[in-house]
Amino acid sequence: MKVLAIVGSPRKANTYRLVKAMCDALEERNVETDLILLQDMDIQHCNGCSDHCDRKRECRVEDDMRRLYPKLRETDALIIGTPVYFWNVSGLLKTFIDRTLPLYTSRELKGKIGAAVAVSEADGQNLAISDISSFFRLHQMRDIGSIGIARGSEDIKDEDIEMAKALARKILNELA
Repeated sequence: MKVLAIVGSPRKANTYRLVKAMCDALEERNVETDLILLQDMDIQHCNGCSDHCDRKRECRVEDDMRRLYPKLRETDALIIGTPVYFWNVSGLLKTFIDRTLPLYTSRELKGKIGAAVAVSEADGQNLAISDISSFFRLHQMRDIGSIGIARGSEDIKDEDIEMAKALARKILNELA
């Protein structure tokens, strides 16, 4: 069983910590995880040539997204984490989402498990989760749940980590 975790934060902070806690909980149960920090990747914006994606089932842009396509195809479950910016997902994550068009046209994510994590300072986490859930629905994935945290400028708390671990257990149950 494989789980791919995507962190769409430009910082290694609360969003990362929650997604990492989920990966750690899954690894304790012998699930293979791969944690990807979009901040460390060179992923260009979609240039809108959807006719190429439709015909070729691949993206013509040559960047680090080419390394992610095989991982997305091979994974059994996908965790997506984002900080909340202006009541939405981060720009890093939005670019990643847009660049999954070749997988949408070929339906290669259909049936895979999806779980979302959103962390805000004050509000908007529900809207960010809604955007990630829409991504799962468009790809015909199984959206099994999410956690949305509002912590102000505080670090996440132990109870937040426990919610992340509970969502990881939900993924594990779906994989079984």
